[in-house]
Amino acid sequence: MWQFRKSYISSALVDMYGKCGCLEMAREVFEQSSGKSVVAWNALIAGYSAKGDSKSCIELFRRMNEERIKPTLTTISSILMSCSRSAQLEYGRFIHGYMIRNRIQDDIFINSSLIDLYFKCGSVSSAGNVFDKMPKTNVIYWNVMISGYVTVGDYFKALTIFDEMKESGVKPDAVTFTSILPACSQLAALEKGKEIHNSVIESALEINEIVMGALLDMYAKCGAVDKALNVFNQLPERDTVSWTSMITAYGSHGQALKALKLFGEMQQSNAKPDSVTFLAVLSACGHAGLVDEGCFYFNQMISEYDIKPRSEHYSCLIDLLGRAGRLHEAYGILQSTPEIREDAELLSTLFSACRLHRNAELGEKIARLLIMKDPDDSSTYIVLSNMYASVKKWDEVQKVRLKMKELGLRKNPGCSWIEIGERIHPFFAEDKTHPQTEMVYEYLMTLASHMEKDELPPS
Repeated sequence: MWQFRKSYISSALVDMYGKCGCLEMAREVFEQSSGKSVVAWNALIAGYSAKGDSKSCIELFRRMNEERIKPTLTTISSILMSCSRSAQLEYGRFIHGYMIRNRIQDDIFINSSLIDLYFKCGSVSSAGNVFDKMPKTNVIYWNVMISGYVTVGDYFKALTIFDEMKESGVKPDAVTFTSILPACSQLAALEKGKEIHNSVIESALEINEIVMGALLDMYAKCGAVDKALNVFNQLPERDTVSWTSMITAYGSHGQALKALKLFGEMQQSNAKPDSVTFLAVLSACGHAGLVDEGCFYFNQMISEYDIKPRSEHYSCLIDLLGRAGRLHEAYGILQSTPEIREDAELLSTLFSACRLHRNAELGEKIARLLIMKDPDDSSTYIVLSNMYASVKKWDEVQKVRLKMKELGLRKNPGCSWIEIGERIHPFFAEDKTHPQTEMVYEYLMTLASHMEKDELPPS
């Protein structure tokens, strides 16, 4: 009886120290235990898992096998979560293989952890293989797949999975909606977003703040500002995220004054603006060319809210000054701020402004810096060529193009898409994989010929 109590106390101590992040103490108690129960092993593995230390988790797992301690589903789940946090695909595959070899009966948490692991490690096909072998009756499986595809940026596939889920008769929940709505946001798939909004209403989730926040963000990014405002006005509580989303909606769609007015209302409310809010405000100023206002809010962010500017904030400020033609002022900010002096994105932003205002002298100086940082970035050469063309320096244009050819650089293909009949059709430059390619190109040629004649084609 005493031995059982000692084992129980040791396991509890290991668990306590592990959950408090004191892994050295947890390990010391564990190693001093004479009879290590599987509970103690699981507690120590869970402690390392919380830290994302998958290597230590695997080492303990191997020791368990050597000492003939049979792992439980809790053991497996903790290790998989650790591998997922640290993106350790090799360790994750090792555990998956162990499960298959030993015919371990998995559960919903194990399968979900496996799918999450494979997505976070970029092994999308492996995640799909796990999903294909699972019963499709539980909403959690569908949610982890939708979330996974959104995480890796395959928004089309996420929407396909969502449609398959509905066809299979599984009812979406709040997690489903908050996972799938960002896919609509990224694709600007407004009609699909409206369809999902109807599903939210059918599911009686209009009182869920997280779901409504995702809806607000979707409408904002799809350009449906009035619908975004309707959702904003229906929110039972307005947190910093919802205020920021609505400010972003106004600012991104040419209504900068409304964005700044709303920001003033936010400052009078209980919600405190954060760095993302100020990014939205600065972006709104940038879209409307409100240079003095943008500089004011940039300084207010630092002086009144003690928020340290990130590169994104500097990017908005540099873009704002650049668009207004205040190129040397923007360049001065870059040079006087050590943490952003060599930031390639900020230099590129100012470089584009130099092309816009045909300032070849400053543009050449920035181009040299960019080429030194990344000589294989074709965009720098393309902007430089366009800048020389704008000031009619044709010899320099030719030199840049020859240099690109010498380095084997090509412009990355652009991509666009259109939503027709609840289906999204993507198109890449010079892409001929669409099933109606011939018809599309034929109509484009017809359209081009009518444009040359300055007349409308027949409908």
